[in-house]
Amino acid sequence: VANANLLLVEDAAVTPVKTDANGNYSITAYEGTYTLKVVAPFFHSQEIEVTFDGNSSLDIVLKPIISYPGGEIGYDDGVPENARAFYDAGNGWGVKMSLPEGKNKGVLTAGVFRFWDTEWPIPGGTAFKVEIWDATGADGAPGKKVAGPFNGTAKRNGEWTVVDLSSEGILVDKDFYMVYIQSHPNPNAPGLATDESSANSGRNWQIVGGAWSKSPVAEGNYMIRARVNYEVDKPVITSPKDGLVTTESKVTVEGTSSPTTTVTVKNNGKELGSVNVGNDGKFAVETTLAEGENVLTATSMINGMNAGEADPVRVILDTKKPTLTIDSPKEGTKTNRETVTVEGTVADVNLDWVKVNGQKTEVVNGKYSKRVMLDNGENIIKVVAQDLAGNKINKSVKVYAKYTAPQIENLLPNDDRTLVTGQSVRIEFDSEPGLRSTFVIHMPLTNMGAQINSNPTEFPMMETSAGHYVGYWTVPLGTKANGAVIEVKAIDSFGNESRKTATGKLYINSGTTSGGIGVMR
Repeated sequence: VANANLLLVEDAAVTPVKTDANGNYSITAYEGTYTLKVVAPFFHSQEIEVTFDGNSSLDIVLKPIISYPGGEIGYDDGVPENARAFYDAGNGWGVKMSLPEGKNKGVLTAGVFRFWDTEWPIPGGTAFKVEIWDATGADGAPGKKVAGPFNGTAKRNGEWTVVDLSSEGILVDKDFYMVYIQSHPNPNAPGLATDESSANSGRNWQIVGGAWSKSPVAEGNYMIRARVNYEVDKPVITSPKDGLVTTESKVTVEGTSSPTTTVTVKNNGKELGSVNVGNDGKFAVETTLAEGENVLTATSMINGMNAGEADPVRVILDTKKPTLTIDSPKEGTKTNRETVTVEGTVADVNLDWVKVNGQKTEVVNGKYSKRVMLDNGENIIKVVAQDLAGNKINKSVKVYAKYTAPQIENLLPNDDRTLVTGQSVRIEFDSEPGLRSTFVIHMPLTNMGAQINSNPTEFPMMETSAGHYVGYWTVPLGTKANGAVIEVKAIDSFGNESRKTATGKLYINSGTTSGGIGVMR
């Protein structure tokens, strides 16, 4: 910065010596650690701690102050009724200034003072000084001087005196004090005008002998004002929110920025449009999103200068549904269990959740699994996947559950039968249709044929009509039994099984009957 000022705050003030046209300075100081303050018009000042070792060099970059016109702050009615002057020089008066609601930082551009005319004091004077103090004292009292003194020349013709401070780069907080310091003793000083006709603001202070105190209410309001610009805030995108996932391709980028700035909005680096920000500090630009990620940015410009960039907002346009499978159970599955594990796959880069029958389930590496309780009968299992944009896909399978075994009724034979080799017996029963049915001949422990005993076999039965099952058994050669038992078995399509023994038993080759063929009953 070509006209920066350097000040060694501790121990000594050093006059800078410009060494070249690029704004480089050299200063001389004793070796040691100092607080170095760098001040330049229209730039933020910077205060750093430096250690000089005899040949120190450092680069300091100042941030420019980019501001827009604010207004004048004052607490008098503009019409003076009286004026005041101290007997001694060095004393002064100050008025506590507060920035408007919503403003916490300002750039002080001028002090504005109203003085009495040449009628008083006599002969009077025009020289005075201006200081700015912060409000860090007890209960908001003046705390530390932050700038000044600056020389002022009073107008004593009924006009306001404006002391231009715009080149000083003075940043003020929410509350600060604009202070008039009397340069010469009375009567060689101007008279500071006071407003005594309006209500006392309670903001009037006096500094006498270096000590601050509140001014008497009777003295009225000192006619001291401040002109403040407001530093341009970097823009903020308020809508849409960062991380939004949406199915809507058109969105309006809305945000806030400082008044009088121009905001340029971009999407993925492509300019969407520029708008002038009004006094309400708001802007809006409509855009069409591209499928996938959209990075929205906003840049404020004022007088051709970049005044700041908003934090980028990422919005994802997602118009595609997730992909979803139900791998297990299969459609139409039949089971006699009370639960089933539903498993499948899901894929979506913006997946939000997967629900099985309304219950969220964890997804690991693109797979989900959920155990579901089944009701007796038909069960419809619904799986729903939804992404963050609200795209949803539904799939379902039907599972049939049955927990009761089939009933075996009217089992025949229900009376004992005497058989010889080659004779047959008919075995039959009634139950529900569609069963897989078999029968077994259980031989007694004595007098049984070796073949039957060593290799008992289930023999199939046929469903000759709906729910009626029939099977036949013929006595093989060499078989003897004294009270063989017939057992039938029925299994439904769900795996439920029933067994039942016939009341009629078989007596095989147990008498003196010849080997002829008997009649089947």
